[in-house]
Amino acid sequence: MGYDNTPTVVVVRVPIRGGLLMVRRALPGEGQGRLALPGGYQMAGQTWREAGAREVLEETGVAVDAAALRLVAVETTPDRRQNLLFCEAPPAVHDGPFVHDAEVSEVVVIRAPVETAFPLHTAQVEDFFASREQDRS
Repeated sequence: MGYDNTPTVVVVRVPIRGGLLMVRRALPGEGQGRLALPGGYQMAGQTWREAGAREVLEETGVAVDAAALRLVAVETTPDRRQNLLFCEAPPAVHDGPFVHDAEVSEVVVIRAPVETAFPLHTAQVEDFFASREQDRS
């Protein structure tokens, strides 16, 4: 009998160009056409940091240093089907256009909180901008 393990999804907050890096989901199903933070499944043989950096690169074309990713929250989805590791990269520098894989239809930089495809992502976006406000005051 095999184990029915809960997969780990690594989601990355990437400060860039004075805002926060976001992707518009292209895959059919939950959240299609809506904004989300870049992220995806941790594959066997990868650390969570390596998975986060890989997903950001695949979904946006932005390179982040895996070793510099900092864990900010761990959540389990309401349906208890996935564990989400939310982390943050140091501010990224990326000149030129963004590039993305087939899972993404658009890469954007937001400069204020928005409602995303997933409530847990929305909470992280709000937290990201709230922490920036605290830093300025």
